Parts: sequence; C-alpha cells; structure tokens
Amino acid sequence: MPAAPPGAARARLSHRYELDRVFADSGGMGLIYLARDTRTKGNQVLIKTVRYDSSEGAKNFMYTASEAVTHVQRLRKILEWEKKILIRLKGERLNNIPNLNDFFTDETLTLEPRYKGKLGEYELPRDVLASEPFIVLEKISGKPMEALIGTPAFVARAEELCLKMAKEMCTIFLRLHKPFEIKGKPAYFLYQDMKPGNVIVGGDDCFTLIDMGGVTLKLGERTTEPTAGVLTNGYAAPEGEGEGATRIDPRYDVYTLGATLWHCLTGIDPRNLKGQSPVLDPMRLPSSLAPCTKALVWRALERDPNKRFQSAAEMRREAVGCLQELGFED
Repeated sequence: MPAAPPGAARARLSHRYELDRVFADSGGMGLIYLARDTRTKGNQVLIKTVRYDSSEGAKNFMYTASEAVTHVQRLRKILEWEKKILIRLKGERLNNIPNLNDFFTDETLTLEPRYKGKLGEYELPRDVLASEPFIVLEKISGKPMEALIGTPAFVARAEELCLKMAKEMCTIFLRLHKPFEIKGKPAYFLYQDMKPGNVIVGGDDCFTLIDMGGVTLKLGERTTEPTAGVLTNGYAAPEGEGEGATRIDPRYDVYTLGATLWHCLTGIDPRNLKGQSPVLDPMRLPSSLAPCTKALVWRALERDPNKRFQSAAEMRREAVGCLQELGFED
C-alpha cells in the first residue's frame, strides 16, 4: 500500500483540491498531503486521509474480503471522529491546532482494488473504494518535530525547544482534559497518541499539534470507541497495556509527552525498543541538560502514575519555571 500513490501529485479531489506531495506521514493511521485549493486561487491546504497498513495485521491486508471491509470502516470512523473533535476544539480558541476547512469523500488514495488475502485473492467493493473520507486543514508552516531531531540546528537549541514544546502541548491538554457532562456522567478528552511526528515546528518557535485522530472520550470510568486504545508503541504509558486502555486518565498524556521529550533529547526512537511501553531510562538524557529539565522529564516518565505530574497544569507550571530559570522566557 503506497504512502504516495503513483500520480498522486496530479490528482484532484472533490473537483477542487490538487495534491502536491506528502506533507507528514508518522506511520500511524493518518497520511497528510500538501494540496492547492483551486477555488481560492491555489491557496495551500493540508488534506488528511486514512492509512490502513500501519498495524502488523494490516501490513499486507491478509484478510478475507469481509474482514478487510470491516477494517476499513473501523479506521474511517476514527477520521470522522477527528472531524468532530476539531469542530469542538475550535470553540476552545486554541491557536496551536489546525483549523478544519472541509470534509468530503472521494476515490481512495491509499487502498488497492485487489489484495492477496489469507484465503486467496479478493477485491474490495467499488463503493468502498469510492467513498474515502478526507479532512481539509489549514496549511501549517514548519516541519514535523520528528524530522528535526538530530539536525545541527535542533541539537543546538534542543533543551529550549523541548521546554517550549512541553509548555504548549500542556496548554492543549488542559483544554482537552477540561471536564464536562454527558447525560449526567462526567466526561473529558484524552489526546492519547503524543509523539514527535504529531508536532509541527514553525517559525518563532510555534508548535502545532496536527493529529486529533487518537483523541478519545473518557466517559465515566472508561474511554470510548472508536478510539479507545489508540496508541503508538514506545510512547505509551504502561497502565495503558491490555484492558488498561479503557481506564487511562490525564496522567497518561503526561507520560506520552515525557516520552516525546525523551526521544527529542536523546535522539533514541522509543519505537525501536522492545515492548509496547519500554523503560525509557532517564540516565540516557544528555548530561549537559539543566537539572530542572532532567527533573521534568524524569517525573513525566514515572511508570507509577501516582508519582507523575498529576495534571497537565502541574507539568506546565514546571516547564514555565524551567524556561524562566534558564533565561529562555521572561
């Protein structure tokens, strides 16, 4: 299943959007293209569609025809859920998440019409191939943080950039974690899938979170479908393993942010370590880091949730304090 299908650069979607190139591909469930909106004088936008081959079982679509359709429909529900989350968060006046411009269905870019399944070849139904959902987002200037890790410019400012990123991501988490009620039950949202590939770094140290596809609703004591248990191995907190995925709380997001910081500061990709939630050794952080920065990452990565920052607000205060102590902010 190609990440950028042949001819994608010449494709026009919804009779309106001309695709240019892949803008971001974190290897998860989403693929984002840079495109031009022909109805607004070629203004650039980002178009997100579904990836179906990110999990081990889906690498080669080794399904029966009916199993493949079920897999496709399940992941499409997540993109439709992301649309709803973006609409809701727009009312929160967050400046560092993308605005939703459009939502439509068209011919798929990421599915093949025929696969060699576990019981022989099969074809996906024509209506499935022709009804791919797409989200259109405002164009965000910058590059994914994952692409910057290890570059000389990033390494020279890694501590400052990571602390600023932590502050901004905690601001978003604060809004997501804000409680409300659904039919009398307490509810809030969890981001769930924090990682460097989901953060765009722009000019003036602007950090934008681009992927709301993993956001889940915590309703009562349990997270809900369609996104319960959406995670990326390596960044996931240990309490999310197995059945724990339905019982996580805001401290889970604190851990994933800590894992993201650890990756950015050590240059070690936690996805390459063994296990869903491997031990990310704080001793591997660069010795040149300030004690307050090390303490921030160490506490966020506590494997016992009760020893972590207990809220995004608490972690944000520590990040702001460290930025001020090191002279990176007034």
